[in-house]
Amino acid sequence: MSERWDVVVIGAGPGGYVAAIRAAQLGLKTAIVERDRIGGVCLNWGCIPTKALIHGVSLYHGLKTARQAGITATVSLDLEALVRFSRRAADNLSKGVAHLLRQHGVIVLPGRARLGGEHRVEVADAAGATVSHETRGIILATGSRPRKLPGLDGAGDLVMDSSAAMIPTAVPARLLVIGGGAIGVEFAYIYGILGAKVTIVEMLDQLLPAADRDIGEELAKAFHRMGIEVLVGTRLERVEREGDTLTAHLLRNAERLIRQTDRMLVAVGVRPNSEDLGLESVGITAPGGYVTTDEIGHTGTADIFAIGDLAGGALLAHKASAQGVVAASRLAGIPAPGVDQVLIPACCYCEPQVAGVGPTAKELEARGIAFRAGMVSFASNGKAMATGSRIGFVKLLFAAEGGRLLGAHLIGAHVSEMISGLSLAIREGVTADRLGSLVHPHPSLSETIMEAAEAAGGRAIHA
Repeated sequence: MSERWDVVVIGAGPGGYVAAIRAAQLGLKTAIVERDRIGGVCLNWGCIPTKALIHGVSLYHGLKTARQAGITATVSLDLEALVRFSRRAADNLSKGVAHLLRQHGVIVLPGRARLGGEHRVEVADAAGATVSHETRGIILATGSRPRKLPGLDGAGDLVMDSSAAMIPTAVPARLLVIGGGAIGVEFAYIYGILGAKVTIVEMLDQLLPAADRDIGEELAKAFHRMGIEVLVGTRLERVEREGDTLTAHLLRNAERLIRQTDRMLVAVGVRPNSEDLGLESVGITAPGGYVTTDEIGHTGTADIFAIGDLAGGALLAHKASAQGVVAASRLAGIPAPGVDQVLIPACCYCEPQVAGVGPTAKELEARGIAFRAGMVSFASNGKAMATGSRIGFVKLLFAAEGGRLLGAHLIGAHVSEMISGLSLAIREGVTADRLGSLVHPHPSLSETIMEAAEAAGGRAIHA
């Protein structure tokens, strides 16, 4: 039996489901294939449930440390209830997305998809039965999965990935986190607040290697104050298991270190889900597993697009969603421009939060671009002082000639809510003078943006 569609989307994560809904809104007969849960990794095992865990542990930590605001409380944490809270958030959002798909007339095809040609998708259900679907356009949105480290087979169940770390039944006394990117940093924070003695190991020379260097250093200081050990420029050589204890052998420069731990979390990035998609059968290339596309996500084959983690670049849910809108629009005949990856903000939701958009100082220097930096600490901000949120800063980078904003890098309370306006400012070519003259509400954390813009010209008043 064969069915015909205008668009078939493979993968119902934040890229795929957004693409499907937009395609349906534009009048295209649309189906979406999903082999697991609607919402993909982000909604079910990534972005959403981790933020629920962070919210819970942050509340717990805030109550424990509320004495400075005149509040004395005896608090305890129910780990099982916290995990239920996190899973409920994920489940509710997944159900909400499924409702949106139904509301827009998108048909969900459960099963595993494979390209059967330039205009055909073969969908195999759980029983192995395959249905062929004819379609004018295809959007590949299969996402990614955690990357594994070789040589850890002997460690057995004492090693976990991010999905297992999200549903703990107990808090280990000691946790070794391998990988200092966003995933590793967020789980280091979660387990540190829960009471584990955490060591985080990053092979490169700073936490959050893609972030501005000052950001990585500030986060390392904040983690140190929390009792989290940070080892940068360090790599894992081997792991030995004895009973329920792991011994990790580490190398930092020429120095050999040993750390014993009860559990190990591997957070060394992800790999794209590009296997067994039938890419080669239609001439689509995928070096390193990442599908090659042009600036609008087109694969160069028929009307087949690839978006999100599968297409490489910034491995972020909001980038996938934006690319999904572009792909759906193009298939509907609307000449939507591609997503400018320079303008995609990246955030990390530990405490203090981290947010950045545009090039870092190191990247600008490598490209030979002259710039002026304006940097203001939250310690000089009235709202931060009043709310006990004095850790962190705003760092803005402006072109030396013309003064337009090039990059913005923030660390502190709620900075993930402050970054979008700076992304818009970069896109619109806003200058330091214009950003510094914009009146911000007082008191507010966002006043630091105005002050940082003024600081770039040596005119900051409160810094």
